[in-house]
Amino acid sequence: MDTSTSPAPRALAAGHLDVDALLFDLDGTLIDSTLATEICWEQWSHRLGLGEHGDHPHGVPARDVVAARVEPARRAEALELIERLEVEQTEGITIKDGVAELLASLPPERWAIVTSCTAELAAVRLGLVGIEAPAVLVTADSVSRGKPDPEGYLAAASALGVEAARTLVFEDAPAGIEAGNAAGAWTLGIAGTYDAGALAASRIVTTLAGTTVTAAAGAAALRVDFPRG
Repeated sequence: MDTSTSPAPRALAAGHLDVDALLFDLDGTLIDSTLATEICWEQWSHRLGLGEHGDHPHGVPARDVVAARVEPARRAEALELIERLEVEQTEGITIKDGVAELLASLPPERWAIVTSCTAELAAVRLGLVGIEAPAVLVTADSVSRGKPDPEGYLAAASALGVEAARTLVFEDAPAGIEAGNAAGAWTLGIAGTYDAGALAASRIVTTLAGTTVTAAAGAAALRVDFPRG
């Protein structure tokens, strides 16, 4: 990602934030699927005779990765293959620390998931880790432009009936952080998939464990308290 042309994050110095809704990425944020994803893309690359896949751009829709590596005549075949490989890869998918507790504390009408997965893949991975899908689940199938475009986060905020500027986006990848910033949201970067230095977020943490959400005292619906460090 070219950070020189990326939207700047909204500055956040306090240890808490009052917002109206929370918007979560899925892979790398709520669940750990990094190794499983990389295994699938390596298999995909070799099956298509493309050699080593190399560093995978996490957070980017599969259709965009395919378009960058495969000539137009083979793209439909290539996309079908990676979608099948990822749906069938059920090992190496786990829920991340602190996520179950955090999601259990949220009012169902105040959070959404915005993922670069297809609807089918999102359903499989959510089921594997025991997360019930929220009422608002924006997938690669429901947007015309994937991350780093803000379309998905703007759509989720609209579906929840809130302004994007009054939301907090949780992301682990540069493309997702850029999408959240471009939507005008606050952004929380979770380091791990990428180093903290690659995440141009309002605030950066290394884990969601210790992050708490309570009812806000003022006009906002939720108060988010971040863990130290």
